Amino acid sequence: MTETVVAEGQVKFRDGKKWKTRWVVLQKPSPVADCLTLIVCKEKKKGKSSGHKERLNVTLEGICGVEPGTGYDGVPYALSILCLARTLILGFKNRDALLTWDARIRYSLGEAHRFLVSVEPGTKLESGPASLHLCNNLLVLSRGLPPVVIGHWKLSALRRYGAVPRGFVFEGGTRCGCWAGVFFLSCSEGEQISFLFDCIVRGIAGGRAL
Repeated sequence: MTETVVAEGQVKFRDGKKWKTRWVVLQKPSPVADCLTLIVCKEKKKGKSSGHKERLNVTLEGICGVEPGTGYDGVPYALSILCLARTLILGFKNRDALLTWDARIRYSLGEAHRFLVSVEPGTKLESGPASLHLCNNLLVLSRGLPPVVIGHWKLSALRRYGAVPRGFVFEGGTRCGCWAGVFFLSCSEGEQISFLFDCIVRGIAGGRAL
């Protein structure tokens, strides 16, 4: 089956602790795939020749969130694709390009939502601001610059969840391992988060969140 190009162009690619200008292509292997193929080239081939001079070709599996935000180390804007095993970071010169890539990646993943929350004291996580991601039937919390996954749960392994006054609460069951227990997140969108949980668990498209 022919792979579908999700996004491509010349961007900054985070390689270790350095930004490198590269031609980056993100492809979706099939319409039902929950992963993306990453191709990184030094430059795009010119003229009538087809293809790219590949420097890197990997499959991004376990994608659990997409997070646009402020850049760092001289790059104005950064887009992080969070995976359970790694985080891919791309840099952009302007906000329009950042939002275009963000929208295309989210659309290709089907259901990818993000909310700004604050982890309240009394749980296994350090309290403070964080991002809540809902993607590929996973709930993920991240924080930092660049963002780092600080906790993740399968929606099917949650004992309960729901909106509460000024926030959202969920409980990880024993199948969540070290992430079992009750977690309270302070936010203004508890009802919307709860609605999206219901939709994803039932296999219903719940719309998109920024």
